[in-house]
Amino acid sequence: MMWRFSQDTAAALILLVWWGFSAPFTYAAGETGAVVFGSYKNVQSATGPRVEILNTLGTSTELVPLVIDGVEYHRLMTPAMPATAARELIGRAKVAGLSAWYLKIDLPPAEAVTQAADPAPADSAVAEPAAGEPNRVTATTTGVVAADAAAQVSASASIVLQGSTDEQIVVPHFDEVMINLDGHVDEAVWQSVPAYDGMRVIDPDTLDEATYSTLTRFVYTRQGLYISAVMEQPRGSLVARLSSRDQYLNRDAYGVTLDTSGEGLYGYWFVVNLGGSLMDGKVLPERTVSEEWDGPWTGVSAVTENGWSTEIFLPWSMMAIPEADAARKMGVWIDRKVAHMDERYGWPALPYTAARFMSALQPVSLEQLETKQQFAIFPYVSATHDEAGNEQEVRAGADISWRPSTNLQITATLNPDFGAVESDNVVVNLTAFETFFPEKRLFFLEGNEVFVTTPRQDINRFQQSRRGSGARATPSTFTPEPTTLLNTRRIGGPPKHLTVPADVLVEPVELGKPTDLLGAVKVVGSAGGLRYGVLAAFEDEVEIPGIDKNTLQPVKLVEDGRDFGVVRAMYETVGETRKAIGYMGTLVTLPGVDSSTHGIDTHLLSSDGKIKWDTQFMYSDVDNTDGYGGFTDISYTQKRGLLHRFSLDYVDKRLDVSDLGFIRQNDYIGGQYGFVRSTSQGLDYFRFVRNSLFFSAQTNTEGYLTRMGIFTNQTVLLPNNSQFRLEVDYYPERWDDRNSRGNGMFKTDSRWFVQVAYGTDAAKPFAWSGTLGAEQEELNHTWTYSTDLGFTYTPNSRFSIDLDATFKKRDGWLVHRGGTSFTTYKADDLQPRLALDYFFTARQQFRITLQWAGIKAEGDGYWQVPASEGDLIPRVPTSDEDFTLSRLTAQVRYRWEIGPLSDLFVVYTRGSNLVGVQIDEDFDDLFSDAVNNPIIDFFVVKLRYRFGT
Repeated sequence: MMWRFSQDTAAALILLVWWGFSAPFTYAAGETGAVVFGSYKNVQSATGPRVEILNTLGTSTELVPLVIDGVEYHRLMTPAMPATAARELIGRAKVAGLSAWYLKIDLPPAEAVTQAADPAPADSAVAEPAAGEPNRVTATTTGVVAADAAAQVSASASIVLQGSTDEQIVVPHFDEVMINLDGHVDEAVWQSVPAYDGMRVIDPDTLDEATYSTLTRFVYTRQGLYISAVMEQPRGSLVARLSSRDQYLNRDAYGVTLDTSGEGLYGYWFVVNLGGSLMDGKVLPERTVSEEWDGPWTGVSAVTENGWSTEIFLPWSMMAIPEADAARKMGVWIDRKVAHMDERYGWPALPYTAARFMSALQPVSLEQLETKQQFAIFPYVSATHDEAGNEQEVRAGADISWRPSTNLQITATLNPDFGAVESDNVVVNLTAFETFFPEKRLFFLEGNEVFVTTPRQDINRFQQSRRGSGARATPSTFTPEPTTLLNTRRIGGPPKHLTVPADVLVEPVELGKPTDLLGAVKVVGSAGGLRYGVLAAFEDEVEIPGIDKNTLQPVKLVEDGRDFGVVRAMYETVGETRKAIGYMGTLVTLPGVDSSTHGIDTHLLSSDGKIKWDTQFMYSDVDNTDGYGGFTDISYTQKRGLLHRFSLDYVDKRLDVSDLGFIRQNDYIGGQYGFVRSTSQGLDYFRFVRNSLFFSAQTNTEGYLTRMGIFTNQTVLLPNNSQFRLEVDYYPERWDDRNSRGNGMFKTDSRWFVQVAYGTDAAKPFAWSGTLGAEQEELNHTWTYSTDLGFTYTPNSRFSIDLDATFKKRDGWLVHRGGTSFTTYKADDLQPRLALDYFFTARQQFRITLQWAGIKAEGDGYWQVPASEGDLIPRVPTSDEDFTLSRLTAQVRYRWEIGPLSDLFVVYTRGSNLVGVQIDEDFDDLFSDAVNNPIIDFFVVKLRYRFGT
C-alpha cells in the first residue's frame, strides 16, 4: 500500500514541528496576549490582509491606531485572548504562510491597555483612524505612553523567544525610527519587536544554558540595522575596560556577526565592550576572521540596575551586499563574553571547536531592504617635525570612497600620508628569513577580503579560540607567517632595487625609509557568484641622501618609483557544498625589470562543514625567470573538539613573489599533519583542556632534509580561571641551506625545546603570567634557558599598565657573520615591553609604549661552511667578533576619535638601532645609548575627518 504525502499531511507535520519548538516556553497562569499580523500606514492597506486572515483562519481582527516616532500606524491584531489560544493561532498562521507573532498584554486596573508598536510596511499614504478605534498610543524616545490611560509599556510587551537555526527570523522594518544611541534600551520601538535569547555556553564549549539572560532585538530602516541587547548580570561582577580599537581583553562584551552575502560567503563582525570600546572586522568561510577592517558604525554601552545594555547601529552603506529583487536573506550570530566567569555565550551555539560557522548562522529575512549609494571623502592634514633628519613637512591629501551600489565599491587615495601613528613591534631577527609585519593602513585594509586567496593569509588562524579569554597570555613560541601573493606592506615600502655605488656612503636608516605614494585606487565588487577586485598604486620618485666617500660632499641617489597592479576574481557556488575557484595576478614595474605573479586557488567545503579543502597554484616571472609552486590544506573536524589538519607544499628554486607577496622561502617540498583535541565536558579538575600534536617535514628540491619537527602542546584552564601550558618540541638533525645566504649547506644537530607557562585570571584587576623554558642550540647540544615575567594592572576601566620582560641566557647561539663564516655566542638577551594607557573617555586615549631589545654576545666558537656538504668546520677569527645590540622603539600618543573613522593624532616617536662591541657595558648603559642616540625622532600631528553619507 502506497502512502501519499499530501498537502494536509505536510501541514500537520509543520505544525507538529512548530509546536515542538514552542513547547519549551511556559506562560504564567491566566496570561493574556494577542496575535499581531502587521502594521499599516493607512486603513485601506489593511483591508486585504484582514479578509485573508478571516477566510484562512476564521479569525476576526481589529485595527489599533498608534504613533511611532511621530508616524501614525494601524496595527492589525486579534482581540485579547489566553496565551495558549494565541500560540495555537500563530501555529495555524505559520502553516498557512502568514506572518504572525505574539504580543503579551498586561491589563492594568484601568480599562485602557498598554500596547507596543510593531514593524510596518512602507505604505506611503497616512489615514486618520476609523471612528471608535480603541487604544490609541503615542511612541516616544523614552517609552510608549497610552493617550487614554497614560500608562507606560513594560519590557514584556513582546515575548522572549529562543531562536532556532531552522526557523528564519523576519527582521522588523520601519521607514524611520528615533533611537538615541546611548546604550539604554528605553525607546518605544525596542519594546514593539520580539526579543531573542537562545544563548548557550560555547567557550568553554559545554553548551550549557547561559547563566544570565541576553535579550537581543533587531529593527532596520533604509539607512541601516539597529541592534539592542539587555544583559542580566550582577552589577558587582561587571568587568569594564577601555582600550584602543580591536584590542582583545578579558572583559564583558557583546558581539554580532552578520553574513551579508546570505550564503555564508563573507560577512562582518562587530563587538561593543562594556565601557564603549569597539572591535570590528570581516569574516570569510568558515571562520577566517580578520580585525584589520574598521567601519563607520556606532555602538554604545550603559550600566543598568540588573546588568548592562548596548545599542548598535550598522549602516548598510558600509557593507558589501549582493543585489536582490526580493526579500534579502542574511545570517546572524550573537555572542557575549561574561568576563568574571570566563565564559562566552553564543546564539546559535557555534563553539570554536565545531566544524561549521558561517554556513550555520541564524537565518534572518529583510523584506524591504532598499540600500542607497554611499559616498565619503576623508581629507587629512599632517605636520611632521623630524629632529633626527632636521626636517619639517606639511602634507595634505584625501581618501575617497564611493559605493554606487551595494555590491560595488571604489576607493582611491591621493597624496596619502602613511606616517607612523602606530609603531611596529621590535623584532630581533638575525636569520636569513624575512620578518612579516601586518598591514595597518586603512586604505589597503578596506575591501581586502576580496584579495584573500586562502586561509594561509590569516596569520591569526591558529589563535582565534582563546583570545581575550581566560588567563593572562604568555608570549607564544610560534610565530605564524602568511603565504600570499599580495602583501600590501610592499607598496610604499623601502626601495627594494636601489643600487648604491661603491664610492657612496648611505646610512642604513635611509635605505629603510618608506617611499612616498602619489596615489592608489581600488575597485571591489560582486555579481552573482562572482567576486572581483582591482588594485593599482603608484610611487613617487625615490631620493636617497648619501655622502661621496672621495669628496665627502653630499649626493642624492635618484630612482624611479614602482608601479603596482593587482587583479583578483573568484567564482563561488553554494548548494549542498561550497565550491570556489579564483585567480589572482600581480604586476610590479621596477627600474629596469618587471615582476609578475599568477595564482589559481580552489576551495571546497563539505555539506556538513567537517571537511575544508583549500589549494593554491603559483607562478612567477621575474626578469624572464619562471618559477612554480603550490600547496594544499585539508582540515577535517572528526567531531566537536577533534580537528585534524593536513598540508602539502611544493615550491621550486625560482619561484619569487617577494616584490608584492610574502612567502617564507622557496626551494622546498614539505608536508604536515596534526590534530587538536579540545574538551570542556566530563572534567573533574579542569574547566578546559586542549591537547595538540603536530608533525612536519621539509626537504629542498634536491632531497636534503631541511626542516623537521614534532610539536606537542598541553593547555588546561583551572577552576580559578588561571591557565597552565606545557610545550615540548623535538627537532631531528637537518641540513641548513638558508642561513649561509647562498654560501653552501651544513648540518645541524638534533635539539629539544621545553617550556612551561602559567597565567592568572585576566579579569582580575591584577593578573600576572610567567614562563620557564629550555632549548638546545643547533650545534653541540648546548642549552639556552629563558624566562618571561609580566603583569597587567587595571585598577579601573580607564587606566591600565602592562609590562613584560623576557630574558634569555644563550650558549652556543649560531649567527652568520658573512660569506661562509659563522660564530657561536654566549649571550645575554633582555627584551622588556611596556604599555601604559589612560582613557579620558572611550574615544580619547593617551598611550605610552616602549619596546627595547638589548643583547650582549661574546663569541666562543668560530666556524666555516665546508666546501662540500657536511658539518661546520673550525676557523680562525680575523677580528673581534663580539657584539652588542640595542634596539628601541618608544611612542607617546594621544588619539581622539572625533567620529566614525575620524581621528586626531598627536604622536611622538623615538627609535634606535645600535650595533657595537661594548661587551663590558651593562644593560642600563645599552638602554641609555639607545635613548640618547636615536635614528628616529619625530613629532606628528595629524587630523583625518570623514565626510559623507
